[in-house]
Amino acid sequence: MLDVATTPTALLHRSAKQIQIPVLKPRKYQIGLYEYLDGGGKRAVLAHARRSGKDVISFNYLVKAACQVPGAYVHMLPTISQARKVIWEGLTNDGRRIIDVCCPKEIRDGVAKEQDMLIRLVNGSTIRVCGSDNFDSIVGSNFHGAVFSEWALCDPRAWDYLSPILLATNGFAIFISTPRKGRTNHFAKLYAFAKQH
Repeated sequence: MLDVATTPTALLHRSAKQIQIPVLKPRKYQIGLYEYLDGGGKRAVLAHARRSGKDVISFNYLVKAACQVPGAYVHMLPTISQARKVIWEGLTNDGRRIIDVCCPKEIRDGVAKEQDMLIRLVNGSTIRVCGSDNFDSIVGSNFHGAVFSEWALCDPRAWDYLSPILLATNGFAIFISTPRKGRTNHFAKLYAFAKQH
């Protein structure tokens, strides 16, 4: 039986073991993301330098949200090979697999599907890792949350596809990227818009 608290930190109970979600605590400069989304924010934009933990903390939040509100969730990078390398097979600084740290086996319903890069949680939520180069592979999913990693390099049609779904489910989106000096792209425009609002 799964018991998910409605507080910003989800407590999952399976068997006799209690799991605290999120597993990772945000760094000082990442706390604002959690506060914004936990406060009802729906569209977050993060522009941080390389190696600042953007993907790990965003995936960590995705798992937290999936524990609190059953539904489908997606973490998307520009290509499926990057998604596999960065999140699915990615390691934390101390050598642990990101998906195992952020999404402990105790909260999963069975084994993660390696080929599909899909995790099913005991509360029925699904978390998929994919690439924007193949966003049409997720057609038919009713997403409640999405992370667009390295958004400056992603296919912007992925957002065109997912935005009406997230609007219908009252879901959230996190756009993360590293600023690219001298380049004007869809992330630069989104970041400038976010700074003004």
